[in-house]
Amino acid sequence: MATSVLLADFQYLTRQGIASLVKAMPGFDLVKMIDSPEKLIEEATSVHPELIVIDISDKDRELIPKLRELKESLSSSFLVISNSQTRDSIQQMLSMGIKGILTKNCSEEEIVSGLRAVAQGNRFFCNNILDLVVESPKDKDDCEPTNLSPREFEVLVLITKSMTTAQIAEELHLSIHTINSHRKNILKKLNLSSPAELIVYALETGLVKN
Repeated sequence: MATSVLLADFQYLTRQGIASLVKAMPGFDLVKMIDSPEKLIEEATSVHPELIVIDISDKDRELIPKLRELKESLSSSFLVISNSQTRDSIQQMLSMGIKGILTKNCSEEEIVSGLRAVAQGNRFFCNNILDLVVESPKDKDDCEPTNLSPREFEVLVLITKSMTTAQIAEELHLSIHTINSHRKNILKKLNLSSPAELIVYALETGLVKN
């Protein structure tokens, strides 16, 4: 059965572009397009789509409360397309339980992967967003520096939650081979020899909060 999609994008060109992508994807059914923020809550609550794709720019701050209201009242999954480049605004959306965030600079491949991942209940952040949401803390004097990439740091966070390689691969929408490569690179960069040492190191240094 196809995943029903509601697209709320308030710029004509991007709305039509994303609509074309969704319509071309097997297993997805674009049931509604919204071109005005004022129509968002009424239309979304009447359609009850399985997936809501919504464009939120820095100038559309009034959409944040509406997004929160929809998140609390509907069982829909949400994929946000944002032009925000601030950690605070992204964290605000994450605190609502938004699992997917892209930017308008994303490639077609990233957008398609994001749609599929979020529709399946998984998380998906494009590389620009990852740079903001998984950067290591910088305000702790006792936090040792690390040269982990954003993706490696995200894998590290999931390792400390005792997730298996298969579980991490499913969570991040990546292959098991890719996750194993990240694991090896993390251990090498931190000069550690086992996942157990990695978890202790990450928690003791404050690199990852318990």
